[in-house]
Amino acid sequence: MKRIGILLWLAFSLCLTASAQLPYHIVLLGDSNTFLGGDACDKPQGWNKWFKDLAKPKSCRSYARSGATWTHTPQTVYDTKENVGVISDNNVIYNQVNRLKEAVEAGKQVAPDLIIIMAGTNDLWFSDKRPDCLRLRSSDIYLPPVKSIAHYKPSELTQLTQCVCYDMELLRTAFPEARIILVTPPQNNKNSVDDQVVVGNYIAGCAMEMRQAYIPLTEAFDVFYGPDIIPAGFSKDGVHTTAKGAKVLGKYIYEQVKAIVQQ
Repeated sequence: MKRIGILLWLAFSLCLTASAQLPYHIVLLGDSNTFLGGDACDKPQGWNKWFKDLAKPKSCRSYARSGATWTHTPQTVYDTKENVGVISDNNVIYNQVNRLKEAVEAGKQVAPDLIIIMAGTNDLWFSDKRPDCLRLRSSDIYLPPVKSIAHYKPSELTQLTQCVCYDMELLRTAFPEARIILVTPPQNNKNSVDDQVVVGNYIAGCAMEMRQAYIPLTEAFDVFYGPDIIPAGFSKDGVHTTAKGAKVLGKYIYEQVKAIVQQ
């Protein structure tokens, strides 16, 4: 009997090991490095494939688009059909939020428990097309008497911090039970490290302003890239991950997300 009990305990333990590490319905929003993993998060060039393999969630789907920015322009409107793969007025996280909402309303997507957003690289890289990107700090958005900016049109919000907070407001309204985690942009060699840190700090400031969690990749550059990301084989062009770089980045983000949700 004792041996049977031990065997049953081992079998139960193995079942637990095989079960979800992050037992949630997870949705990912972002730009090209997330888009590379595919909508189903199954392509090895994207970090989300490796994240999903480790997390073993109930479901995991990406609504990311290559070329996406947080920041809007005066021409940005609601548009869930455009898929151009480059920076544009409507290729913004706001419209990924809208596509997610439409998918849930149509019964094509389970309402998420966890929403992870990694974006910001293109806002800085194409600063000539996003000239208002860094003119306003997050601490200036909700100065009294302002309590919400959700009533604005997207075309009226053209600064990075406004757009980050705006999208989080929309997500919190649509999915009040979901947890949101922002991930600051990964290292690239197209912009100075100092500029990348500034963008990351602005995004982190928005997360703190909205009382949401964030993962500051700017504090962990050497964890997954090191000083030269192309010769090291982590990136093919200095911005986009190879499968090698995506695997290390996905593992790192998984570990950080797991630590956050277990707090």
